[in-house]
Amino acid sequence: MPNIPKNKSTSEVVRGLRLLRLARALRMVGRLKVIWRLVYGLLTAGQTMLSTTLLIFLVLFICGCVAVEIITKSEALNQDPDAKLVVARHFQNLPTSILTLAQFVTLDSIAEVYFPIIVAQPLLFIFFLPILMFVSITLMNLITAVLVENALEFAAHEAEAERIKTKQRVKDALPQLLEIFNEIDEDASGCVTHDEIQKVSVDVLPPRLLETVSVDSMGDLFELLDVDGSGRLSRGEFVEGLLNLVLMDVPIWTIQSLKLLRLIRGQTLKLEEELFALKVYVSKDS
Repeated sequence: MPNIPKNKSTSEVVRGLRLLRLARALRMVGRLKVIWRLVYGLLTAGQTMLSTTLLIFLVLFICGCVAVEIITKSEALNQDPDAKLVVARHFQNLPTSILTLAQFVTLDSIAEVYFPIIVAQPLLFIFFLPILMFVSITLMNLITAVLVENALEFAAHEAEAERIKTKQRVKDALPQLLEIFNEIDEDASGCVTHDEIQKVSVDVLPPRLLETVSVDSMGDLFELLDVDGSGRLSRGEFVEGLLNLVLMDVPIWTIQSLKLLRLIRGQTLKLEEELFALKVYVSKDS
């Protein structure tokens, strides 16, 4: 047996670690997030699959030992022509019995195995039914449940990482947004009007905002951010609105719907006040 140089073995380990680092770096690319999830799922499913394989092998080994005693050595099956052929082919010894019972894991043409045997000796359905229920159905569904649970746990970790990343992006973007607001607010009143914001070029906005929102002028942006219809934007409304558009991926139609709902609420409150005043006026006249 040839000796493997230590340098070669070390270089292979280093190369493997580099490949893992490359796979981890792929998660940072937005278009490859699905690939990273698949790779992570395969890596984290290794322990589950190994445990499952050992459990299945243990169950099949025990069932194979039982099959040798009640099927291979059965005189009733050896006297039936069809059952005898099945026993000779599928239950000749312990390894053959285990290999045959492995078909129940994948449901691979198992009817041709158990059907002639049960016809010749009906009581053997007590042997095949638990294998079918436990190995073929229950165990496979449990494996699926464990894999789904791992996927959900990974999704939760990804969501937490994305939340932290978004929080950092908000922290980094705040100074630039405040600088833009101070540039627009010429009178330093803490609020900007439509006329003030109209004087500023749309090019002062961050590039990502221009990619997210299709606005021709700052006046159009003002209409999007002025959700309460007051005609004025405070520093908080301006910064919060831009953060929602740029960093938090809030759709424009959501902001417009919010603006419409606030306008409807304002009109409703105004109508209630007028109705109350009218009611008071009618009560005085009566």
